[in-house]
Amino acid sequence: MTNTIIVDKYPLDEHQMKLINCNKNAIVIAGAGSGKTLTILGKVKYLVEHEKIQPENILLISFTNASVNDITSRIKYNVNVLTFHKLAMHILDKNNFTYTIAKPNLLKFIINEYLKTAPVQEQKTILKFLKTADTYPKFLQSKDFQHFANLIDTFINFYKTNNHNLNTMKNINFTKKEQKILIIIFKIYSQYMREKKSTNTLDFDDLIIYATEYATKTNLNFKYIIIDEFQDTSQLRLNLIKAIYNNENPKIIVVGDDWQSIYHFSGCDLNIFLNFAEIFPDVATIKLVNTYRNSQELINIAANFIQKNPNQITKKLISPKHEKNPFILIPYTNKKIILKETLNKILANYTNPQTQDILILGRNNYDILAYLDSEMEYNDSYISYKNLKIRYLTIHKSKGLEADYTIIINCDNNINGFPNKIENNKIIQKLNPLEKMPYAEERRLFYVAITRCKHQTYLIYDKKNPSIFIKELKKILKKER
Repeated sequence: MTNTIIVDKYPLDEHQMKLINCNKNAIVIAGAGSGKTLTILGKVKYLVEHEKIQPENILLISFTNASVNDITSRIKYNVNVLTFHKLAMHILDKNNFTYTIAKPNLLKFIINEYLKTAPVQEQKTILKFLKTADTYPKFLQSKDFQHFANLIDTFINFYKTNNHNLNTMKNINFTKKEQKILIIIFKIYSQYMREKKSTNTLDFDDLIIYATEYATKTNLNFKYIIIDEFQDTSQLRLNLIKAIYNNENPKIIVVGDDWQSIYHFSGCDLNIFLNFAEIFPDVATIKLVNTYRNSQELINIAANFIQKNPNQITKKLISPKHEKNPFILIPYTNKKIILKETLNKILANYTNPQTQDILILGRNNYDILAYLDSEMEYNDSYISYKNLKIRYLTIHKSKGLEADYTIIINCDNNINGFPNKIENNKIIQKLNPLEKMPYAEERRLFYVAITRCKHQTYLIYDKKNPSIFIKELKKILKKER
């Protein structure tokens, strides 16, 4: 057994050390604030310094450019730290495959242009599908137009990321009405593919598809592949990793938290994480049970909330920190003053408010606008108030971040509240099935929100119309007390 590894002056705990001493394929099941990045850095340190693995033989994959930059800034060795798309580009470059990246909004542009000039019969099909009595010109000027355009964009994205083809589509029970819409969608998709071919461009999914083909015959010399945020992996990305694995047989280590899987809308499939031990052979399962961000009281309540979904992995997280009242529920009757009152309540307890890190979270980018007081200025994700700059982010963007205090707004019972009640259209559900439990992903998103704080989370909700999650949280708090 290896002596304790120290990373960034922090010694790894006994559970984190299980990964260090593991020499098999492994899945690391983390919790919020459990130090998974520290564990990954510790494994890399061990492989380089103790196992004498050359840094260039280690591939570390993370989900976003921001997380790649964070890991790169903290790692001392010249390992390959890449997103899936950068990995795909690395493989294609290694094979002298020439390409140009398509414009990021190309598909949206083609969808919009096609719908604006759709044949009369297709116009009738669209209006019937959407159950609208408006004329087509009125439809083009309505919110329904953008919703329908987004539906097509999402469908095509899911079609590619879930590795569908015309044969798999035959196995899906679409209604005749849905089939007529699918004909229109595939006409748009074909036009999109032709446009890319004529300009010799590839989108990000294309990069992974082509790289997967080349990976079966490319010597990449990776002895270890470590994948962070694996709960947010798609079938397309899994295919790329399997191709590398089948060609070179590196050790595969994946790290993630199923309780924080919040990207189903972009084609990610939580089942890949849950079934990892069935996908790769000889897999060790390691759980990180210590959390270093939240209090034990908060963790107990948050765990009770998230585990209402029986499909989530059971975990018992442990914290050395304690906070008597980790959740403060703030009902309002006047939305315009409640945020200011809440901020004042937090700041009043401190002689030096400048030292307090406060994070405000909303469901959408525009949520914050309804809560701004005349004394507040909002610009570029920051609210200026009392000489303080307070961050405002959507919960999706806050993942991985933390603050002393968190304020969650828009916990109301409305269509864009929490949970958001805009469900995917049935053709999306059939292509990429959602979980049976209502609002399963919204529940995980709410869990991410309430676990960002080091001390307390303030939840702002309409006194007369609280969200179902607030009602549920109240019942849990009552039991805990």
